[in-house]
Amino acid sequence: MDKKKAVKLATASAVAASAFVAANPHTSQAATDVATVVSQAKAQFKAAYYAYSHTVTETGKLPNISDVYAAYNKAKQAYENAVAVVNKAGGAKKDAYLADLQATYETYVFKANPKSGEARVATYIDAYNYAVKLDGLRQDLAKAVEAKDLKKAEELYHKISYELKTRTVILDRVYGQSTRDLLRSQFKAEAQKLRDSLVYDITVSMKAREAQDAVKAGNLDKAKAALDQVNQYVSKVTDAFKTELQKAAQDANAAYEAALPFKVESVAVVNAKQIEIKFNKAVDRSTASNKNNYKIQKSSDSSASTLATLDGSADISWSDDGKTVTITTTSGIINKFGVVNDAPFKFIVENIKDKYGKTVDSYSTNLVVKDTVAPTLKEVKATAKSTTTKVTLVFSEPVQASGAIAYVGGQAASVQDGSNPNEIILTTAQALEAGKTYDLTLLNFKDYANNFLQPNPTTKSFTVSSDAVAPTVQDVKVVRDNLIEVTFDKAMDASTFAGYTRVLDLNGNPQGGTITATIKSGTAGKTVRLALGSAVPFNDSGVFSGTLVLGNGIKDVNGNAKSATTHSITLTKDTARPTVAGASYVAAGGQYAGNTYTNGAIVLKFNEDVAKIGSDFRLITAGGEDVTSRLNAGGAAVNNDDNTEVIIPLSSSLSAGTYTLRVGNDVVQDLSTQANRNAAAVTTVTVGASSDSSKPVVNEGSVSAVAATSQTSGTTISLTMTDNVGLDLATVQDVNNYLLNGKPLPSGSYVTIAHASGSSSSAATNITVTLNIPAKSITKDGQYALNINNIKDKAGNIADPKVANVRLNDDVSPELKTATISSNGLLVLGFSESVNSVGATTPSDFQFVINGVEVATTYNGNIVQFNDGTGTDAGKYVVTFKAKVDKGADNNESTTADNRLYLDVNGNNAFDSGTDILVQTGTTKAVGDVTLDVNLLSALKVKVVNNAAVKDQSTLQNPIQVGTTITVK
Repeated sequence: MDKKKAVKLATASAVAASAFVAANPHTSQAATDVATVVSQAKAQFKAAYYAYSHTVTETGKLPNISDVYAAYNKAKQAYENAVAVVNKAGGAKKDAYLADLQATYETYVFKANPKSGEARVATYIDAYNYAVKLDGLRQDLAKAVEAKDLKKAEELYHKISYELKTRTVILDRVYGQSTRDLLRSQFKAEAQKLRDSLVYDITVSMKAREAQDAVKAGNLDKAKAALDQVNQYVSKVTDAFKTELQKAAQDANAAYEAALPFKVESVAVVNAKQIEIKFNKAVDRSTASNKNNYKIQKSSDSSASTLATLDGSADISWSDDGKTVTITTTSGIINKFGVVNDAPFKFIVENIKDKYGKTVDSYSTNLVVKDTVAPTLKEVKATAKSTTTKVTLVFSEPVQASGAIAYVGGQAASVQDGSNPNEIILTTAQALEAGKTYDLTLLNFKDYANNFLQPNPTTKSFTVSSDAVAPTVQDVKVVRDNLIEVTFDKAMDASTFAGYTRVLDLNGNPQGGTITATIKSGTAGKTVRLALGSAVPFNDSGVFSGTLVLGNGIKDVNGNAKSATTHSITLTKDTARPTVAGASYVAAGGQYAGNTYTNGAIVLKFNEDVAKIGSDFRLITAGGEDVTSRLNAGGAAVNNDDNTEVIIPLSSSLSAGTYTLRVGNDVVQDLSTQANRNAAAVTTVTVGASSDSSKPVVNEGSVSAVAATSQTSGTTISLTMTDNVGLDLATVQDVNNYLLNGKPLPSGSYVTIAHASGSSSSAATNITVTLNIPAKSITKDGQYALNINNIKDKAGNIADPKVANVRLNDDVSPELKTATISSNGLLVLGFSESVNSVGATTPSDFQFVINGVEVATTYNGNIVQFNDGTGTDAGKYVVTFKAKVDKGADNNESTTADNRLYLDVNGNNAFDSGTDILVQTGTTKAVGDVTLDVNLLSALKVKVVNNAAVKDQSTLQNPIQVGTTITVK
């Protein structure tokens, strides 16, 4: 007989026989012997096992769980009835029959705390129910990914990770390799596959958030470690969350960079013409380009001179990331600074801000020009469509055009500096043809330390490259409502844009008038600025959508015409007024933007390009004296090198101090179509006193603190400072110059100043400084180290850093921070700091929302028990949920399909629908009181609703913060 058929017949017979026993136990006893009853019951046990195992074996699919439950309940009933028959019959074999029944029942059907291979049906049911729950989480996660709901995806990711790590062992207990494999492949493997696909997304999300939190807490090392992972993995995230996570990474990096103390990392002489300054973050270009912020002092000088004074036409440039500033002198460091080769000189960097507005600490170092290495010719370039007269020489360092002689093809060529410091441009009298080779002779080419190119003369041949490739557009950017920048892949001829550039509206009508093209400086001729001659017709929302047409008559510098292209553009009407961004001072005799200012000047910075239309400026001293007469307001003009600046010359010099500059209405207008005019504004200008070399003094011995006495009192720390001329009060009141235990002062802190006799705001010589720290800011009792740094006087002298210790009190409420499920299914509550031990009223401070049902705190005693955590959970609360199992609607304990696992909210020891919380229908757990595995709940939230019991362990015993809600699942 076929084996499968035999098994089916045996199973069917067993089911029929045991059904008879189950229905008529006493009749069965009378009609058949005990051995038959036992045999039939055992057959039913195996039939329950076959209900899942044979289905898997024969179909490769999992059975309907209802069929397995039905077979399971029949087996339980058969066991009870057979035991009753054996007990009633008695006899010598009674114990043997009972032992045989129990052993078979525990092998195939159910056993408490089973070993491998036992309780096969019950183990399968538990595993299947768990697998369905896991698959539900997988489906929810897939939906969250499809909906691009990162928050939900992250929550489900962690839930699945927890299940995979701690709970999927349930699947491994199932008897039968094929069944285990099917459960794993159908449920576990799919969940793990989806979870693993998001590992980079969730890592970036968590670490970006961790970095932001660490920055806020002042822990920059922790922030850096988190950002290292963010930056490593952000390129690997999925498309679903790429945009959101890239922004999160960008924001986290920006927050970290903004929080970093701004500092100079190094200053070096690159060659005899250039000095390179490296900062740890991007500089504010307006202050970095101010030549008064760089000073040079030779050993023979009594004081330092500004770069503006020594070489006002020096070029200042910066790297793409804005962190490296390069000063290129006009005729060499030795010539312009008056230094000697191999002799040290002091170089000072000060008053430069980062892009977030922080000012760098004054930095000085000794530099040496020690250049004995001859320059080398690295490249000779000449490109033409047909002919050219230009040859570009690229050297290893800047060389001097003056005195240099060049011959191309045997004929003399003119020598001039290129746009790049390391380049020289030769202009020939003859036309150099593309594809032809020419001889080049260079004589007396030398660097700015007078090292000659070797050999001298140098000869070389080069071939003119043929450039017949049309230029292509790489980028189109709207700068303002009447200015568009177009970037090409090669240098362009701006004169060829006339007549070939148009702006069309959506109907194809030309708009914007005659368009003027100019090359944007610093772009190697590749970026062209297109200025519209008139305003376009904006819609009611102030927006114009249209097309930029770049015709085929536009050419590069070698005469190659581009193909006609069109580009969609959107211009937005500029209705914003230009605003004052700040002001700086040019010292008397200093140079700025190519001009020398005998009495000095004030440089007024705006937030955008402007044109000057008025002269309403007023200058007030710190003492309130009006010194506007010292301004040559009529001579004020826009800086041609930077149209965001207005330079106001001084008619007489200013003494050291801080001045208020009042800017009237309509002094400037922006360059937009609307010609928006500025509103009145006030800014300050600091004039240093170069003769003052004495440092201000911070008296660390005067530091005292008034610690918080309540959660509303706040904390204050006081100290005194002195200076012989006057402190720079801006540095005194800059909260960034004070640290507590190496971290910034708490958010909202501010500094107040009280003057001693003879001290004033214009000459702050003796002051008491009070650091006012807001209430609920100090998170721990104890001694704190107060660091005072970067306190300056008006001449820029910096006080020695000081440290003092102060005793402060914790005035911050503890917060509920975490609510997690332990490996044994209990709820663990974690806090922002250690809290007091569990007391009788502790549960009343918390409210639980279970499966969507909000439980009143008065019922907490019926469903939860709080205990102090131990071991790794020390300082936390461990919450046990007290549940019950009843006999179900049929009041029959043995028919477990309807047995209910529930939380007895009202504590009456009976399940009340609508009051008690049903967790599960159909459970094999024993009837009575049980500890609930929180994993079985479909949803759980914990809220802090009172603060009468839970407090921290500080001096003030701060009560817990009310209002926190954590979704556990």
